[in-house]
Amino acid sequence: MSFLASVSILTIKKIWHGKIGGGYNKKHKIICRFYPSCSNYAIQALEKYGFFKGWYLVYKRIRRCTNDNTEACIDYP
Repeated sequence: MSFLASVSILTIKKIWHGKIGGGYNKKHKIICRFYPSCSNYAIQALEKYGFFKGWYLVYKRIRRCTNDNTEACIDYP
């Protein structure tokens, strides 16, 4: 795994999982329609594909999370 992918994963775990994500989701009453959640998907994609392709897949995943898309689904990188 590349250095940039490792730093990205550490950032997601420490900042989003550790401090921001849970409170943000509760405050805005957000329930993720995908499994795994976007942050966990990002970690898996970065581990599997590296920095550039991993973030590209994460970008595509987040773009699919819209009010128009009401389907819940299992979606792995």
